[in-house]
Amino acid sequence: MNTSPTVAAAQQFLSTVWDGEPPSDEALLRVLDRLVAAYHDTPNGDVTDAQMDAPRQDGASLYRQVAARFPSFGYYPVADPTKQFEDALMTADAIDDLADLTLDMREVTWFAEQVSIDDAHFAFRLHHFHWGQHARELSIFLCGRLWG
Repeated sequence: MNTSPTVAAAQQFLSTVWDGEPPSDEALLRVLDRLVAAYHDTPNGDVTDAQMDAPRQDGASLYRQVAARFPSFGYYPVADPTKQFEDALMTADAIDDLADLTLDMREVTWFAEQVSIDDAHFAFRLHHFHWGQHARELSIFLCGRLWG
């Protein structure tokens, strides 16, 4: 496998979430912080000519797997700082956060294994707008559980 600190952070996230016993909130927060920090040091990468798409598990079955593994997770309130104050309150879902992060990090590791490190870096950075928001909101949720 082609590897880098970025791919290692994605693999560590997946291993923490899916291997062995479910992680503690503190262990999960630690790997989320590593993912977010890795973004800043990840090269832009590039896509090859290998017109390949990473396989993706369907969201509904993955959601059920996350829910079974993390039964105390669920909905939590978040605020959208881009909205007017009266419209800012929203509801997020820690199960959905972990499912979406899993899908995106599996894609990164798949590209590193099957295509190239450049493709893996490109996917990691490209999807940051998506997984980064899930990681940061889930981090706030975990901080609330740990120290709230």
